[in-house]
Amino acid sequence: MAVGLPAAGAFGTLKALGPRPVGVRLGYDTPMGQRSRTESVAAVMAAFFTHRKWTQAELARAVDLRPAALRAVLQDLCANGIPLESQKDHPHVYWRMPRDWYPGGVLFRADLVPELFRHLSRLPSGKARDRLLAVVMEQLPARGKLTATAPIVSRRSSETEEEYLPIIEDAAARKVPVWMKYLTASRGGKLGERHASVHLVDVGPPARFVATCHRNHDLRWFRVDSVLRARLDGSEKFRACAPEELAAYRAASLDGFKGEGAPQTCSFFVREPESAWVSNNLLDGMRAETLHGGIRVSIETSAILRLARFVVALGEAARPETTALARTVAELARGALDQAEALLRDDREPGPSPAEPLASAVQPRSGS
Repeated sequence: MAVGLPAAGAFGTLKALGPRPVGVRLGYDTPMGQRSRTESVAAVMAAFFTHRKWTQAELARAVDLRPAALRAVLQDLCANGIPLESQKDHPHVYWRMPRDWYPGGVLFRADLVPELFRHLSRLPSGKARDRLLAVVMEQLPARGKLTATAPIVSRRSSETEEEYLPIIEDAAARKVPVWMKYLTASRGGKLGERHASVHLVDVGPPARFVATCHRNHDLRWFRVDSVLRARLDGSEKFRACAPEELAAYRAASLDGFKGEGAPQTCSFFVREPESAWVSNNLLDGMRAETLHGGIRVSIETSAILRLARFVVALGEAARPETTALARTVAELARGALDQAEALLRDDREPGPSPAEPLASAVQPRSGS
């Protein structure tokens, strides 16, 4: 037993078949029984992919063939390995094709179906995943049984990811530049247009990609949720990137960020017991070394600011061990401390009594 997923392009030269209205044929213009053998076979196969069970009389009308010609086609298909089943129930003859059979499709054995569902359920929930699940459920044989599945909660993909991530992936696969309107958060949310040659897609979360920016002529990280519009643009020349250059760029990055300059070796110490949590939540590229009383975390990166934000979040449990990291940590911590102390000072200052309006309050004019 197998579950089949239809392959793109199977019988792609045929017109798509919709619902089967009573008395409506498939639209062939040639006289009944006069088309070529190839056309007849294609029409019968297309009919079975639309509806898996037919009476012989209904199928003959649908594909516009005489009964004798249809029987010959059906017998030829059976003789050549197409798993058609026939059953006589006077006055009708029923023909059926198994729902789990597709030519040129992807087949899954019954014992692999639970694993397929398991992995599909882990994907970010959204329209694309729901379509895949629906196709698999529809093609399950009636006798197929699924084992109980766990109540899995997956991250929900945003509408932006659903719409533009496939375009970004196609751009990378086909090596065609993508034109996009992009919102640059690091520049105060500035919106701009640009072309980019996509080299790598990181599904995240968050979903992002590395591309050569045609405007700035360098490699950059882009977030999919900051794309406002996108389309492939074959009129622009794709700008290739050597594999070693891309690997070096990724190695110098941290959590989707790349700073200026060459990578620097940075480290920080995390005391116990917080070290146990940190060792299980390191960012990609971080290495932990067990020491007395904690761990030392090391990394080579140019994204010092992103690293410093990680360290600052650990508070007094973490101690920077390299100068560049310590300087950035101090700046971030000082700024956060100033903001927090300003709020606390405001809370300590006595405010106006609720019964006493502010002197500077605007009083409504008479008659308004």
